[in-house]
Amino acid sequence: MSYIEQSLAGNELLLYRAHFHWLYRAAAWGLLLAAGVGAFVAYDRAYPVWASAALVGLGALVFLAILLPIWAQQIAVTNQRLIHRRGLVRRSTEELQLRAVEEIRLEQSILGRIFGFGRVIVSGTGSEDVRLPALAEPVKLRRMIQEAIAMRPVAG
Repeated sequence: MSYIEQSLAGNELLLYRAHFHWLYRAAAWGLLLAAGVGAFVAYDRAYPVWASAALVGLGALVFLAILLPIWAQQIAVTNQRLIHRRGLVRRSTEELQLRAVEEIRLEQSILGRIFGFGRVIVSGTGSEDVRLPALAEPVKLRRMIQEAIAMRPVAG
C-alpha cells in the first residue's frame, strides 16, 4: 500500500494520481541500451575489458539517476488536499489543503505542448508554492485540482 492510500482520512477520496511522462523512461532505457552497445563495440575492438565495464556502469548510473526520482515520488489529488511525497528511504511530503489553494499555474514549453508534459505550480494561503516536477497530462492535473476545489462544500 502506497503512502497516499495510507494517509487518507476516513472521509477522504483519492480522485487522481499524477504520473511521469513516458519520455523519462524511454530516455533512461535508451541511454542504458546505448551504453551496452558502446560496451559491446569497445570489447569487440579489443579495448580493455574495464573500459566496457565502465561504459556499462556509467549507463547503469545514468539509468538510475533518471528513474530513481520517478520511483521515489507520488503525486495525488484527493477531495481534500494535494499530496506530493518524495523519497524511497527518507520521506518528505508537501500537502496543501484544497480550501487554501489560491492559484494553479501551468508551465509548458513547446516540446511539452507537443508531447503532453509540463509543470504545475500550486499557490496556497499561508504556505509556500507546491512546485511539482514535469508530469504527463499537466492540464488534466490542473483540471482535477480545480474540480476537487469546486466539489468542496462552502462553509457558512
